[in-house]
Amino acid sequence: MNLNHFLKSDREKAERLYESIQFMAFDLLAKAIEDGDFVGCKEVAEAIAQHSKDLKKMEHPERVVELNEIASEFAKRGLNVVPVKPPSRRVH
Repeated sequence: MNLNHFLKSDREKAERLYESIQFMAFDLLAKAIEDGDFVGCKEVAEAIAQHSKDLKKMEHPERVVELNEIASEFAKRGLNVVPVKPPSRRVH
């Protein structure tokens, strides 16, 4: 997993979620299948799906992460950095 797609503040949580997904998929799900515990399979699969959704919400393009880190450095130096939107165009 490429942690560069997560804000520094989210990287530890993202790594834990990813490791949890791997554990559930390769250990818990495999064991539930082996045991014929299909209710357990469903529960593990749902947990994997939820963790995957959480990771997807936390993920950002690498460029966004870089810009966030640059803005954080400016903020540490006392410079207020805010996003600016281009002016909206009015259609007549």
